[in-house]
Order: sequence, then structure tokens, then C-alpha cells
Amino acid sequence: MSLNSKFEVIVVGGGAIGCTIAYYLRSEGFKVALVDKGPIGVEASWASAGIVGPGTFPGGNSWFKPATKMSKKLYDNLNQELFEETGQLVGYGGQGTLTLAFNAEEADGIKKHVEEQNGDDVPTEILTGAEARQREPSLPENLLAAMLRPDGRFLDARNYTLTIAKAAEIKGVQILQGWPVTGFLWEKSRIVGVKSRLSSLIADCVINAAGAWGGQLDPKLFLPIFPDHGQIMALRGPENGLSHTLCRWSQPGYITPRVDGRVLVGATHEQIGFQKVITPMGLGLLSNITKRVLPELINRRILDIWSGLRPATKDGLPVIGPDYRTSGGYLWATGHSSEGMMQAPATAKVIVDFVSKKRPRIPIEEVGVNRFKKSVETLENKLRSL
Repeated sequence: MSLNSKFEVIVVGGGAIGCTIAYYLRSEGFKVALVDKGPIGVEASWASAGIVGPGTFPGGNSWFKPATKMSKKLYDNLNQELFEETGQLVGYGGQGTLTLAFNAEEADGIKKHVEEQNGDDVPTEILTGAEARQREPSLPENLLAAMLRPDGRFLDARNYTLTIAKAAEIKGVQILQGWPVTGFLWEKSRIVGVKSRLSSLIADCVINAAGAWGGQLDPKLFLPIFPDHGQIMALRGPENGLSHTLCRWSQPGYITPRVDGRVLVGATHEQIGFQKVITPMGLGLLSNITKRVLPELINRRILDIWSGLRPATKDGLPVIGPDYRTSGGYLWATGHSSEGMMQAPATAKVIVDFVSKKRPRIPIEEVGVNRFKKSVETLENKLRSL
């Protein structure tokens, strides 16, 4: 492939979101290139715990619930679709998410939450401790109650990302690994391609799915997207197995299973810049999550420990759609923080809508770039005054 080839769409970023966008765009017949600064799927998607399913955002949000609900349905389809196309399984499974209550205060909390969600289209129910233990025999005897979200699932994010990238390539997506984008190509205020050192690619539309690095690809399109560092460990699972993702009411952390019998314990949130490290403090936090959520695991063998960089924003929401600083040819698709896997397929479908010049199937007003306009202009004014 010539590096001066003309594409209809260039997707920057080979994580789960970028690969899913490329896959769906190519499925619609678009000529697509996918570029990444390194190998496919080795950043946030490689580190993700892969928890998916419908969820709500604190305080409400017009994007979050529809995106997570739609993504779960799309994953149900992709699980079989990708196997048929590639012969590879993505490690999708689970029987729901259980939020555990070990005392009266926590039990009241989940009961109140379910009552507040009454009539919501995200199914939720309250279980007694005994009922929860029937579903998960490894849960401790002192469990008082649990909130069940039956639509919760888990996904091996590493397998998923590599599999959908393979499926996209089979469909005809051109994938360039080790091709770091150093800036965008502009014609006046419109973006017409990307450049990398001495090479360039031309396109009608560029999609920024570059994760934690997305806000810094071009100085004209800076956004305050920052790396949220997370540490996760994998343990040998309980003797009875685990089929639900577990967390504890009003406390951070989760335990989620894998189809091979492992369980993942996560995750920390640290602001330490663009470095990936394993720290004693991080290990202590993960151990405390294990003790609080599923004490049976505290002496199970540690199989692996890793860290990654989530693309985060100050308000905890992604950045999706066009940018007011361009006249066209550019779309954002990053900043999903811990919920990237939960929202990847829906994000991809909305991006396909924009590229196809259709109305986005989920409202993006609350996740659009305009919410950063004031802070970006303030920063730009400061830089000009230096």
C-alpha cells in the first residue's frame, strides 16, 4: 500500500474503540485505514478488565445509559459474528453483576437505589444473601443482600480487540502499526489527512480514537484528555468458579471473571502522567478490594499484575463527534476512561452515523467537544500571553 493512498476514513488509534469503528465503517463499504503508534491493542484495551453491560452515570446523562445498553446488545451479536469471521473467541460471558451489601447501611443503600431506578429500562433486582449465594456459592456467609443487574457481562478486552482488528483487516481495512501520527493535514480549517514523520495519508474524514494521547495529536485541536493510570491483578479463581462481576456498595473496586477460570481484581486510579508502573500502594489497594468483596480469594495465587493508561476527562465523560475548530473532516472518539469497553460498539455506530451524514442514533450534546470550549480558550489565551 502506498503511504500516499487516498482513503475515505482514517482511524487514529488501534484500541478497542478504534478497531470497532474501523470494522463497522468497512462493513458499510467505506475505504478505511487504521493507524497506531505501536502494535494493535496494547494500551488501554490491553489493560482493561472488560466489564460491559447497561449502566447509568451519576447525576444522569443522555449519552451514558443508551450507549452502554446499545453496546451490550451489539456485543451479543459481535460475539458470534466475529467467531464466524475469524474463528476466534473473544471471551464473552457472565450471568450479571452483583453489588454486595454486608451490613444494614449497605443494604439500605442498594434498596434505595433500586427504588429510585423503578421504571428504568435497565433491569435491577434485590436478592437476599442466601439467594445471592445460590447464584455464587463462593460468596461469604455474612453477606446480607445483593443488587443484581442481570444484563452485566464480562469480555476479554485483549482477545476482543485483536479479533475485531483481524475481522476488520479481513474485510479490507488497511492497518498500519508503528505509524505514530505527528499532526493533521489541513486545508484552511478542514482536516484532509494525517502525517507521520515524512509520510502522510489523505482522507475525507479523520477519526481521533487515540486514547490518552488523543488530546495532543495536533496543537490546533488540543483537548484536556489525560492519562488515568490503573493497576489490575489476575488471581486463580475460587474453587466453585465465578459467573458474575462482583463489587461492593459505595466502595471502589470490582472482581470480574474470565472464561478460563481466572478472576481480575481492579482497579486503581492514579494521576502520574504517561508512565505505567506497578507500585506497593497499588498492590495494597487491590488486596483491600479482594478482602472487601470476596475474602475467599485473599490467599489465592496471583497469576499476573499489570497497569494501563485510560483516556480520562475532568467530567468523566467521553468526547465524541465533530470539533467547532474545524469546518469538517474530523471526529472525536476518545476520553471514555474506565468505561471504554462498555461503550465501544455504540461509540463506533455513532461515528458511522456521522461519516454517513446521518443523525447520530444517540444524542451527543453532553459528550461533545463544545463543553471544553471555555477552558480551551482560556488556556490558549494564557499561552498567547507568554
